[in-house]
Amino acid sequence: MNERTIRPWILALAFGIFLIAGTSVTMAQTATTVSTTIKEPLNFVSATCDTLEPVTFTGTQDTLYEVVNDGTGVFTLKIHSNWENVIGSIASGQAFSGSNVSDETIDLGSLPSEQTITVDQRWLGKGDAPNLVYTLKFNIRVGADGIVTSSKSSEIVECTQ
Repeated sequence: MNERTIRPWILALAFGIFLIAGTSVTMAQTATTVSTTIKEPLNFVSATCDTLEPVTFTGTQDTLYEVVNDGTGVFTLKIHSNWENVIGSIASGQAFSGSNVSDETIDLGSLPSEQTITVDQRWLGKGDAPNLVYTLKFNIRVGADGIVTSSKSSEIVECTQ
């Protein structure tokens, strides 16, 4: 081949590489959200702050994790957890539905990422009685694909004013 026939091929190859690289950059700048829902089973008995009877809590703490890429490479983890599927019941047969919601936002430097989060759920006392606070500590891992996995590392139940 002579120099005259090679030049167009080199130019076409360079243009193709430029086109592919430009497409990759455009994809990386697209805003995306990856959602993961985890239902943490709860089954514990605790003395509340205002009754002599222990309360048996059963159900799931439902947590929605959303990893948001704003399109510029900034990652945010939004955490929404609730006790809407938790029932507290006492030996006399009375049952109480959970209703507490907890929201938190964490800035992530990059993916993958590992975080330790603390989630407080309040069980409201009656009248002037203090509240029961159920504190869960989770170790969470955000994968490179934005999928979240979690494991409960501790739980504490206490009465607070």
